[in-house]
Parts: sequence; structure tokens; C-alpha cells
Amino acid sequence: MKNTKIYMTLTAVILLSAGITSCKQKIAETLENAVTIEVPQNPYLVAIENYLVDSLGKSYTPGDLCIPAYSVINIEEPGEPSEPDEVITATDIKVWGDWWVFNYNIVGDTLKCVSGGSHPGMFQLGKEGDAYKVIAFDQVEDGSRNLSSAKRIFGDSYEDFHAINSNQEVRDSVRLAMVAQYVQEHDISVTMLQDFGWPAVALPLQ
Repeated sequence: MKNTKIYMTLTAVILLSAGITSCKQKIAETLENAVTIEVPQNPYLVAIENYLVDSLGKSYTPGDLCIPAYSVINIEEPGEPSEPDEVITATDIKVWGDWWVFNYNIVGDTLKCVSGGSHPGMFQLGKEGDAYKVIAFDQVEDGSRNLSSAKRIFGDSYEDFHAINSNQEVRDSVRLAMVAQYVQEHDISVTMLQDFGWPAVALPLQ
């Protein structure tokens, strides 16, 4: 199996580089010095984004828009068979990440968050025609089983996941970047984002 560690946003704009350490300080330094590069939209993430919006986003109080925010921790995809009789299928694709969904109302020039939540875990994807679809989602559990389920799901990548998930600065930066890209791609006339009880913050629009 081909195992590739990447960190990317909804628009496939890479914010964090491969090989990052689990040290929170190092992640913050990496984010601060990151170079933004445009790459083609990842078909795996298209399927995951649809699932986040259509399945998870609808479980929260609805808004005018549902916009995911996430950091991909690891992708495992089919490689060349290592044995002559090995069969590689599209269902071998697995994507681990720190997944979030947020519902917003458009109020003037501001996106006001009305609901949302965190759903870290691993997606398993299958091929449907020329596109991919989610066929399974192994999600980190809440409560007393949170730590044990996170370690089981992320395995050797657990420290990378924990460093991202526990760093509010990183999560906020990724979320703002992804919301900014979304509103620009959909030509939505907003410039600010606001969570309930907090002041509005400017989106990093280009």
C-alpha cells in the first residue's frame, strides 16, 4: 500500500508540509512559514466534503451554508501489487483527518456560525464510475473512549493528529483559509466570520 502523509485544506491549498513533527510549537512555526501552492482538487476530498455537508452537517441546526474545515493527517491508497496474486481495489483508499463542519447564516457582510462540531476519524473510499464515494467512516468516540478510539483509528499518526487537533491557532487558520476560498469560489459577498459570543474576524480574501 502507498502511504502518503499530507496536510491540506478544502481547496487543496497546502498549509502544512509533509513530515511535520508532533511538537505543537513546531506546527505553529511551520504554519507561520508555510508557502501556499495551488494544486488540482483532490477527488478523494470531494467525496469526503460531500459526506461532511450532506450527512454530518445536516445533523446540526441548519444555516444558509455548510462549509467543512479540516486537516488531512494521512492518505493510504493502492500502490503496485507486492505479490503476483495480490488484488488492489478502489476500496483500499483510506483518508485520516481532523474533520469539522460548520453551518453559517449570511448576515450583511458576515458569516455568522449557528452550529457545528468536530468529527475526527478515518474515511474509507470506493470508486463509483469516475468519482469516489464514502463507503465507511470510523469516527473517534466521545467521552471516556475518546483517547483509546483516537489511538486505535490514527495508529502511528496519532501524535500528528493530536498536535493538530489540540492546537487552536492551527485549526482557526485552516478554517479561515477554507471559508475564504469557499466564498470566493461561490462569489459570496462576505468579508467577515463570527462565532456566537465572539467578535467578527476578517477572512483572508485575495
